[in-house]
Amino acid sequence: MLKEIKQALKSLEFSDNEIAVYIALTQLGESPVVKIAKKAALPRTTAASVLQQLGRSGYVSSHVHRGTTWYWIESPNTIERMLENRITIARELKGLLSDFYRSEADFPEAKIFDTKASIKAFIEKTMVTMKDGTLILTMDTPGAANYTKIYSENFDAVLRNVKRKKKILTHTLIPHGSGANIDPKKIVAQAITLREMPAGVQGFQASFWVIDDLFVQFSGRYPFIVAVRHSLIAESMRGLFQYLWSVSVPIRTKE
Repeated sequence: MLKEIKQALKSLEFSDNEIAVYIALTQLGESPVVKIAKKAALPRTTAASVLQQLGRSGYVSSHVHRGTTWYWIESPNTIERMLENRITIARELKGLLSDFYRSEADFPEAKIFDTKASIKAFIEKTMVTMKDGTLILTMDTPGAANYTKIYSENFDAVLRNVKRKKKILTHTLIPHGSGANIDPKKIVAQAITLREMPAGVQGFQASFWVIDDLFVQFSGRYPFIVAVRHSLIAESMRGLFQYLWSVSVPIRTKE
């Protein structure tokens, strides 16, 4: 349980010290900084600084009693409410800026992400900004474990939930002979339709995605993403994908 809690907090971009202090305070209940620092195995000054930061972020509250500051965590529901509020603000801002911001189609761009944190942030942003009913085209290799090298099962479950709510579908091409490496439960859970490519298409360890006007090359070893947003490039790769899809063999998995 503690491992899962730490991973979830890390997914919310808590630092190691913030995780240690937050968990210590959760276990202790209302406490002064000296007691929290001891429980978290941190210097008092470090713990005090972390508590101030968590207070500014809204995760921790405090009050002063007889010259001593006492801290406690807000209800776990607070985290959910804060994230929901950020989404609401972002949507309002989108509406306010829509008349001032030029279409992304005017800005062909390419970006490189080469750290786990930046790749995870890119994947999360891409997923949550997709339109409902989007079809993702991917070419991937079962067993390459690109995604597990980047983020946790907990984060993966969050993304699957986003896909389900947005009714996002995925068509995936895999190399010839790689069907034996497929986890049927995962395929069903993620609404993925698979086809195995003809003999001769084998052995690639990276993957690519085509999503609307976005073309992405991705690898978890060493971690990198090259993301190109350009309608002509994306359309060209979509045409190549559709041809390979037409000559590939459907794979049916059982739940």
